[in-house]
Amino acid sequence: MDEGKITHWGISEANEDYLRRANAVCKVTAVQNRYSMMYREYEDLFPVLEELKIGLVAFSPLANGLLTGQIKQSSFSDKDLRNKMPQFTPEALEKNKELLALLDKIAADHDATPAQISLAWMVNKKPYIVPIPGSRHLNRIEGNLKAAQIKMTAEEVAQIDQALDAVPMSEVFSGTKIEK
Repeated sequence: MDEGKITHWGISEANEDYLRRANAVCKVTAVQNRYSMMYREYEDLFPVLEELKIGLVAFSPLANGLLTGQIKQSSFSDKDLRNKMPQFTPEALEKNKELLALLDKIAADHDATPAQISLAWMVNKKPYIVPIPGSRHLNRIEGNLKAAQIKMTAEEVAQIDQALDAVPMSEVFSGTKIEK
C-alpha cells in the first residue's frame, strides 16, 4: 500500500474482534461475510462497519438460491453441494414455505421477483452493503441488477426485518464445512 500497488483490501468472515485487529494494522476497505434474509447474524457488526467506514460485501445473499423462490423441491444433481445444505432438505423446504410466501407478497407489491426483493432489501437497508449473488445465466444476472432500481423506505425495510424475525425458517448453510 505504501508503494501504491494496493489501494484497498478486505477480509472475509470477520467478527468484530478480528475486524478491529486487522483494521488497526492496515485500514480495511470491506468485509465479505455471508448475509441474507435467512442469515442475519452479522447485523451485530453494522455499528462497527459504520464506525470504521467499512463496506460489507454480502455473499450468498439468496441463501444459495432458496430466496429466489424457484426451488420447490430438492432435486439437485449428485455433484451439487446444495444436497448437503440444511435449507434444501424436504423438511426445511416445508418449513420455509411461509418465508417464501412473504417474499412473494413483497415481490408482488413491487412488481419484482423474490430474488430482486431479497437483494433490494439489503441494498436499501444500509448504503455500504453490496450483495454478490452467484449467477450462471445471463438472464439471472440481468434480473438481479434490476434489484438496484427497487426503492424501499427505512420503514419498509424495518417492517420486513420484523416479519423475518417472526416467520419460521429452517437452518441455512452458514459457512460450516460440508461433508461430501
